[in-house]
This record gives sequence, C-alpha cells and structure tokens, in this order.
Amino acid sequence: MESAWLSFLLSLTSVGLMIGLHAFLVMCEISLVKFRYGKAKEAQMEALMRRPGLACLMENGDQTGRVVRFSKTLCTVAVGLLLLPLVSDLFRLLDENAAPDRWIVVLLSFVSAVSVHFFLAEILPRGLAMRDPVRAILQSYRVLVAFQVLTMPVMLFFRVLKKQLYRKLGVDVDDELNPLDVDVQIRAMGEDSSQLSSVIRKIVNRTLQMQELVVQDVLLPRSQVVICDLEQSIEENLATMKKAGHTRFPLCRGDLDECLGLIHIKDIFREKSSPAEFDFMKLKRNLAVFPLETPLEEALERMLRAKFHMALAVDEFGGIVGVITLESILEELVGEIQDEFDSEEEQIIKLRGEGRFRISGLTPIHDIEETLEIEIENEDVSTFGGLITGELGHIPEQGEQLSCYGLSITIDEVDDRRVIAATVQINESASTN
Repeated sequence: MESAWLSFLLSLTSVGLMIGLHAFLVMCEISLVKFRYGKAKEAQMEALMRRPGLACLMENGDQTGRVVRFSKTLCTVAVGLLLLPLVSDLFRLLDENAAPDRWIVVLLSFVSAVSVHFFLAEILPRGLAMRDPVRAILQSYRVLVAFQVLTMPVMLFFRVLKKQLYRKLGVDVDDELNPLDVDVQIRAMGEDSSQLSSVIRKIVNRTLQMQELVVQDVLLPRSQVVICDLEQSIEENLATMKKAGHTRFPLCRGDLDECLGLIHIKDIFREKSSPAEFDFMKLKRNLAVFPLETPLEEALERMLRAKFHMALAVDEFGGIVGVITLESILEELVGEIQDEFDSEEEQIIKLRGEGRFRISGLTPIHDIEETLEIEIENEDVSTFGGLITGELGHIPEQGEQLSCYGLSITIDEVDDRRVIAATVQINESASTN
C-alpha cells in the first residue's frame, strides 16, 4: 500500500508540473502577442527589454512562436500520458484487488485531461495574461527560455525534416504563419479581402483595438450625468427629463453617490396613474456596476447578456465616478452613433494653421491620442475636460491657458461645472505614437 501511495503522489506531482508549465507557456504567449501588436507603454517596454532573456524572446518572434507551439504540445502530450498511471494508481488505492478495464482507465484519463487541462492550463493563464500582461510575462518568460534551450536540438532536427517535407509539397517554409501573429493575420484578412467593404474593415480594426480599452475610456463623468432625483418634485424631474431628451436616468437620492436604480422613460409613459401619483421607486430597474479598470469587452459582454443599456462606474474606493452606456461602447466598434436628439457638432475640429484644433470637453482621451497622434500619460481621467481640470486643479475660466503633454491649450467655453470646449495647438516637442 505504501508503494501505491508513493506511485500515486509521484504521478500526481508530475501531472501538476506539466499543467503548471503549460500554464506558464500560455501566459507568456498571450503576453507576447499583446506586447508585439498592442499599445504597450514605452516605459514598460524599456523595462522589459532590459532583461536579456525576455528581450531575446521579443526580438525573435518567429522562433519564439515555434518554441511556444512545440513546448505546449509536449506538455499536453505529457499530461495525457501521465494521467494513465495516475488513474490506475487511484483505482489500486481504492481497492487493492481491483483490476479496472483498460478502456475505463483510458476514458477517465481522457476526460480528466481535457477538463483539468482546459481550465487550469488554458483559460486561467490566458485570463491572467490579458488582465496584466506585464506581470504575467515577468512570471512566465523564464519557463519559455528554459524550453527554448532544452528543445533547441530537437527543434533544429525537426526544422530540417520540415524543410524537406515542405519542399516535396511545393511549400516555402518561410511562408509558415507565426502563432504570435494572430492579430496581424486577422487585420490582413480584412484588408486583402475584396468581399469586405471599407466599413467592415474599419469595424474589424476597431474590434481588435477594443481589447486595449477599459471602462474608464468611455466614461461619462458624473458631472454630465442627468439624474432622476427623489429629493425633487415629480414635476421638476419630468421637466429635467424632457429637457435632456434621454430615455434612461439613474434614480438617486440627492446625487450619484446614493444611486438606487434606473428609471426608463417608457415605464413612465406606460404608467396609468397621473404624474402627481408617480412612485419612482416602483418603476426603478436594476443597474450594473463596473470598476474603472474593467476591460471594455468584458463590460460589453455582461451588459448584452443582462440586457443592460446603462451601468455605473466606480473607483477603487467604491465611489461612483460616472456612467457608461451600451451606445458608448458600441461607438468604439462602429464609430459615433447619432440620433435626432444628439448634437451635430464634431468633437475634434481641425482649424486653420498647422496642428490647431477645437476640441470638445467631452472628447475621450483615446480619441485625442489617435487623431492628434500624441500620447497622454494620464490614467486618472477619461475626457479632455477632465484632463484640463485635473491639470489645473480647478474649473478654468474662459481664456485661461495651460501647456501639458506637448499641447498648448486655450479655454474657449466653460460653465460652472465643466470645460465645454478649448482650442489646442500641438507643440513641435509633442511626442508621437
């Protein structure tokens, strides 16, 4: 019995080791893809490139991609082979005289391998790498470097065989696709296909870029949110709703800090009682809540699944800093969506003169970075007006000026709560992407 336990623990440890190695390889792979084609910060890239092993992996993408693919295959096969004795040892521990059918052992090993491997060696490490690729690659790249060294002789041997096989098939080995080039391949499909219109190609590119965005990037600041306030009369709330022209309003007691739900204008129209008898608490609907750093694709998926069109955005202390809408997320995919109630004014208008623009205070920071081809290193704000207010430390006055991030900014319009619009001049020293 003691030897059976020893054999079982040895097999279990071996399986766990292979799953762990595969997980590190997946973390490294996804992180490399994000760094290779994503918009990593320059400071982060410089810090990563100072590590010799990691720099070698990032500079030799083709070779790294092949090593990742081969190493993952080795780990996957090893897990399958090691699970056979593990399951057999488990049967013997349960019953010393048991002699399980070989096919039962194979079936249980297969089911166990697929289940455990899929969740622990694929889904979990992939999610960790997508959430924080810098941390993930720092934790995993040494495993890939070790596999690169250990598999080098085998990889060279297989490469010779592959060249001979490809030559017989009439295929150029240099045309082989790199597993790290997934994003580029998808973009190329969209650009090269004559069946895809310019609109579809634009949506494809926006979809790929969306993985870099978080909830904060599409946030409507709380100062711009029109609410249904329980501390005001029904007549005052209805007048506010009519003036705003929206269909959904957060139901609050005083301000957004005490948000109780959502009021939909359709529910008010369907109410059979007179306006004086309205009970907003009976009409309210639930609201989703997202932290500011929630990936935008995750927020979109959850809102579509729950059929929410509006959600609250909270900071790390749980304070409500604004709202996001399903429309604002979809605009990241298809461009600006306007209806008859929306203003026709563009958010970024090119003015006469080199590098001069008029920019709305509600313009998202990432739209300014893309249009002006600059980089704004400020993760505390999401709109241009918020950036100006944050830099000055107060609501500016009309005509007030400031310089930041390579921009000379003159305030054109303000009210008592926000910056409405400003004129921007790009300085020659502005850093480009």
